[in-house]
Amino acid sequence: MKFSVLYSLPAGLLAAVLVCITVQGSGCALVGSEPATSAAQGGAVARDISDVELLGLMEERTDLILIDVRTDKEWDGGHIEGACFLDYLEDDFKARAEQLPKDRPIALYCAAGGRSEDAMKLLAKAGFTELYNLRGGFYGWEDAGRAVSQSEAIPLPLSD
Repeated sequence: MKFSVLYSLPAGLLAAVLVCITVQGSGCALVGSEPATSAAQGGAVARDISDVELLGLMEERTDLILIDVRTDKEWDGGHIEGACFLDYLEDDFKARAEQLPKDRPIALYCAAGGRSEDAMKLLAKAGFTELYNLRGGFYGWEDAGRAVSQSEAIPLPLSD
């Protein structure tokens, strides 16, 4: 009896390790681990955040710039209150984004998180130091039952 329990323990442990390796290798985050998109170099932050974390940032950081990088048609369907609008797919996105103040925190979102993740990476390369990407994007925001706005866009702040 003891032998069969001891024999199955290593097999079970091996299976658990293989599952962890498979999940980590696929780019999936494990519970309690950092998101797949996370970078911190020399005090710089560029990472995914949840809707709860975004709400906290919006309440605590009065200097936060919230940017919706979806298309104007997507914006017109509803957006997060207090957001600026800057379409990632427009030809002038990079030039306009680089005019933003680099010393303020910026939270980005799109429909599902892909375009805003790309925008976050672009801004990080341009020297922005505090960047956040809404994990799950606007769809995740809506699915969580968060408020959707039809208000006008907040003007994009420009660096001095």
